Amino acid sequence: MATQQISRTPLGSPRTATSRASASFLNLPSNELGRQNAIYSGANRRYFVPDFPGPISIKTVISGSAAWEIAGRRFVVHENSYLVLNDHQPYSMTIDSASPATTFVVFFERGFVEEAHRAKATSTAALLDAPADAPSAPFVFRERLTPQPSRVLDATRAFHRALVSGQVSRMAAEEAFLNLAATLAHEQLAANAAASRVPALRAATREELFRRVLRGRDFLLSSLAEPVSLTEAARAACLSRFHFLRAFRHAFGQTPHQFLTTQRLERARQLLSRGDRSVTDVCLESGFQSLGSFSALFRRHFGVSPRQVQTSPHTKLRT
Repeated sequence: MATQQISRTPLGSPRTATSRASASFLNLPSNELGRQNAIYSGANRRYFVPDFPGPISIKTVISGSAAWEIAGRRFVVHENSYLVLNDHQPYSMTIDSASPATTFVVFFERGFVEEAHRAKATSTAALLDAPADAPSAPFVFRERLTPQPSRVLDATRAFHRALVSGQVSRMAAEEAFLNLAATLAHEQLAANAAASRVPALRAATREELFRRVLRGRDFLLSSLAEPVSLTEAARAACLSRFHFLRAFRHAFGQTPHQFLTTQRLERARQLLSRGDRSVTDVCLESGFQSLGSFSALFRRHFGVSPRQVQTSPHTKLRT
């Protein structure tokens, strides 16, 4: 992986139970990845990993943002999205920010996700007859950014909170990895439903169109803090503006603008709930240009003002 060592500071000072459990899976040497389930977590302003072909992994950030590059594509992961990468897919990862970005990355033991998927997709009788059969083929994911709402993101956040609070025994960690693997397989397979809604007669055409629409959505999710246009998103998808708009609406039930606004508001909610940024800073960091329009949109979407969330993070929001 990289020659630099990932800081363990985001997990605080682990209590005894966490220390015993985390010693076996937290921030392992890179040559151990794929041999067992592992978590990499750290807070860094500058960090670089060049050309690493890891096992199946979930890339998330607890705060800030980090960029992963694969096969000429760049994915910027913020607090409200995750990236899944396939086994042996070489990637580079970069953090370059004024304030530390906290990453939380889950690496799976090779064959583990396939085992979880087999357990969900196979009949009870077949599992009883062959409880330890190896999967017949590797599980291949669509390599894309997935935004909130997401059960995978909810599960990674819960895992992170448990580690920080010292509430992870060895068995609890094993269960958390199993839950994440099963949830990941289920959530990624659910993308097929979105693909089926893309307007095209032939299955091959529909799949190609959906792949391009996802590229446009990845561009939007990677650009939350920047001003972007429909033309730029369509160009990233290699589609005309009219074709991209129509296919996006069919696949996701929203226009690109509605989707981008919703994701910016979701990121703003997460930033505000930490209480360490001003409303103005969150407004700009989330890609909004006007504090007044941001506050009005936030209240309309969540039913409370940005300042209420900032001062009382547990305020009940409308969703």
